[in-house]
Amino acid sequence: MVACFWRCRLMPYLGLAVGTVLLLVAIRNRVHVGLAAAVAALVVAAMSGNGMNMLARALHDTIIDSSGLTLLISIALITMMGSVMKASGAMDGLMRGISSLARDSRWVAFLIPSLMGFLSVPGAAVFSAPMVDSVGDALDMSPEQKVTANIMFRHAWYYIYPISTTLLLAQQVSGLPYSAFLLPGSIAAAVVILSTARLVFPRQAPRMGTPGIGQTGSAPLEIGSPLAQANPTVSGTEGAAGPDASSMALSLLLSAAPILVILILALLAPVSFPVAAAFGVLTGVFVMQPGKLYWQEVNRRFREGVVHGIDWLVVATVAGTVFFGKTVANSPALDLAGDSISTSLGSLLLFGIVIPTLASFVIGSHTAAVAMTVPLLLPLIADLPVPSGFVVALFMASFSGYLISPAHVCLTATVQYLKADMKRSWQLLIIPSGLGLLLALAFWAWQAFLNLA
Repeated sequence: MVACFWRCRLMPYLGLAVGTVLLLVAIRNRVHVGLAAAVAALVVAAMSGNGMNMLARALHDTIIDSSGLTLLISIALITMMGSVMKASGAMDGLMRGISSLARDSRWVAFLIPSLMGFLSVPGAAVFSAPMVDSVGDALDMSPEQKVTANIMFRHAWYYIYPISTTLLLAQQVSGLPYSAFLLPGSIAAAVVILSTARLVFPRQAPRMGTPGIGQTGSAPLEIGSPLAQANPTVSGTEGAAGPDASSMALSLLLSAAPILVILILALLAPVSFPVAAAFGVLTGVFVMQPGKLYWQEVNRRFREGVVHGIDWLVVATVAGTVFFGKTVANSPALDLAGDSISTSLGSLLLFGIVIPTLASFVIGSHTAAVAMTVPLLLPLIADLPVPSGFVVALFMASFSGYLISPAHVCLTATVQYLKADMKRSWQLLIIPSGLGLLLALAFWAWQAFLNLA
């Protein structure tokens, strides 16, 4: 009897705890997230009893079931689109276009990292750091303010960016539609962006191309700097022969075309997301400005962006985290927890806000935190009349922890590049991320009132 109690009730809990701790430790020690998650799933299954059946169901849900396979194909195509946009120069074109069309330098400092957010790959914030550094000098921003601008303006859109890896994962694991995340995520994104702008920007800023812009002290901005390359007016060439506003707007539209095609098809047309992503890739390969050697350029983009375009490490990260999440979802520990843990305010707060926030802060991965914690929350909300809002609150809360995590690659790389002080950067970053967490908590409280009043 005692042996059965140990094997049947305590071992699943122990397996879940050991697997989760193993995943946290592995990621903190720079082990690949997908590999760490897969090994953690094996540990959870091995210690839970009936492990082979658990792993078989989790593997089926991850790579065979239509929803899991759709997610992996979508992620692969998104990384391919990023490669195509790099090969075609579309990302550079986006930044040049924004810098040339925006007359207020604060808009440039906001839009450049925001555009880099469209390139949904780990560590991409470091690509916008040089330009934020240059325009930040013109705005007399401290290195820590530049860090805050680069991180927050890039990441705030991920509350609602429909092709974000983590948002796609959250929808797949929970079964919620994108619309469930849109309104609360939009409010959170607006609050984070506005509070960041208030922290880092002066009330008045020189217009792009006016005397003094691009100067730090008495030294002018160098012609070869990233901002000068992106904006001819900064380097003193305003009035020289160059593209007018209409041609620059056309260039900007063509550069953004792959992203626009995906967003329009995914949100407005009755097609699956992989189909929309495939059309985005094709747009990046075949749509270009006139005047180039067309078929030679198409061939080059295809070779560099499509043939070698999929980032298999990113795909493996998503596959591993989904596999872990599905293994946890099939663990008897969740059934036992559903019987032993009541759906109370305390348990919903613990599994819906506290644990997700801490997990993302510790491991520095929003994707892994969502994959780990959503399956833990789902049994607690299964019988509630309106359960979906708790998953949205979890997504938002864990995002706040991720933004300021010391293991967040974008943050550490940006701090290093800009030679900023990490402690002072945190003192700024914690304000917009803390406001995002407060919004998540307020949304959670509203859901608790709706479901438990």
